Amino acid sequence: MEAVGAGWKGWAFGPKMGNGAHWVSVTMMSPRGPSWVESKVEEELKKAGWRVAFRANWWSSGSYGVAMFEAERDGQRKTLVVKWSLSSREEVVKVEEKSEEEGREEFYSLVDMVSDDFMHDSVLRSMMSRY
Repeated sequence: MEAVGAGWKGWAFGPKMGNGAHWVSVTMMSPRGPSWVESKVEEELKKAGWRVAFRANWWSSGSYGVAMFEAERDGQRKTLVVKWSLSSREEVVKVEEKSEEEGREEFYSLVDMVSDDFMHDSVLRSMMSRY
């Protein structure tokens, strides 16, 4: 992730992770599926010195999804929400800092959109109550 608009050569969302906002929102595209996106983001977080305390990934049959990471470094905690879509190219489209309220609203909306069919899933209900 060299920079926004580039592929995965570097750390595009790193500067936003180091700032004061507790939530960071990333929009990206990738030709690979949800497991790869989750693994790659976790790998990039670890390279930057973040310890991933929790991660989850939801995806739809419509080739898009959302991954969420709770990360810690030097006593600082962040929640990283990654919105992804299958595409022919790998690209980080946008990186935004969010207030806690904005981050939670976006997270709820995305999970609701992605998992309409799974709202009775006990794991999902447990995750939603966590935030």
